[in-house]
Amino acid sequence: MVILGILLLTIFILTVYRASTARITISLMNEATITATGLGQSLIDEIQIKSFDENTIGQQLTTTDSLTAVGSLGVETGEVLVTQFDDVDDYNNYTRTDTLSRLGAFSSKVNVFYVQKFTPETKSLVRTFTKRFDVYVTNFSLTDTIKLYHVVSY
Repeated sequence: MVILGILLLTIFILTVYRASTARITISLMNEATITATGLGQSLIDEIQIKSFDENTIGQQLTTTDSLTAVGSLGVETGEVLVTQFDDVDDYNNYTRTDTLSRLGAFSSKVNVFYVQKFTPETKSLVRTFTKRFDVYVTNFSLTDTIKLYHVVSY
């Protein structure tokens, strides 16, 4: 009887431990998801206040020929620090790591590309008055990458 009692108590303790571990894991995943989404949205907010294109700063354009070439999206000469970025496509291939005390490092990556106004899910091989930027955020507590995107038009 004593051995059976110890066996039942051990099974009960293991069951409680597994349930507690699963609850903590889910809680951390949820917290990481919310945090990653917040960091990604913060980066989107930072990007969308910039000018549409380097060539639209202080002037009006009527044709797409004056916009930055598709293959040249990214930082211009002299823009080394993120504080020097002045237009949306400067963030193309930009990466950032935010380290938080509770959940560690969150890595963010940005891709910027032209899209057609009415099909923003498809990359355009030519310059258009619409750009899309995708923000990807990863963390060890996430089972998948958080992907956010935003479309801006001129």
